[in-house]
Amino acid sequence: MIGSSLEAIFTVVGTVIGWLFRPLIRGVRRALGLDRPMTPPAGIRQRELPQDAKNGILAALQADKEAKAALPAGWRGFYSAISSDSERIGDLLPGTAIRLILEPDNPDRDDAVRAEADLPDRSTLRIGHLRQGHELSKGIAYGRVCCWFASRRRTPRAEGWEAVLFVAVYDP
Repeated sequence: MIGSSLEAIFTVVGTVIGWLFRPLIRGVRRALGLDRPMTPPAGIRQRELPQDAKNGILAALQADKEAKAALPAGWRGFYSAISSDSERIGDLLPGTAIRLILEPDNPDRDDAVRAEADLPDRSTLRIGHLRQGHELSKGIAYGRVCCWFASRRRTPRAEGWEAVLFVAVYDP
């Protein structure tokens, strides 16, 4: 009983200390060269999704059907919802290509990935950030992730929106 209580206290204290000293730790890592941008090693090449698979995904998203069926072998797909404060999210059509951009210098999160799309009026819509724990950073850096807008929906708080994205990852 006492051991588990002490363990819980040390876990909380360690988490708080790590959170408070995060900018300092990041600066030290950067100074030591340990915080390098994620780039693919030599010999690893990007994986392009075949055009017929892209067309199948686009057709499935526009018809509000399951897009996973259009993926070839070696690719996996899933849906991810991200919060968006932008009302312009309604301007996106299902099947619109989404860019996922790594933000290694984001002060809030090490694994921050921003999602954005180009609108027909040539402006760029910043949709939001993928939720923590997405584990896509390596795949994005290696050029093995494709993403499309699937739909939008209201969040539990009535004033917000969520963008539902379809993400395809090359994962042999």
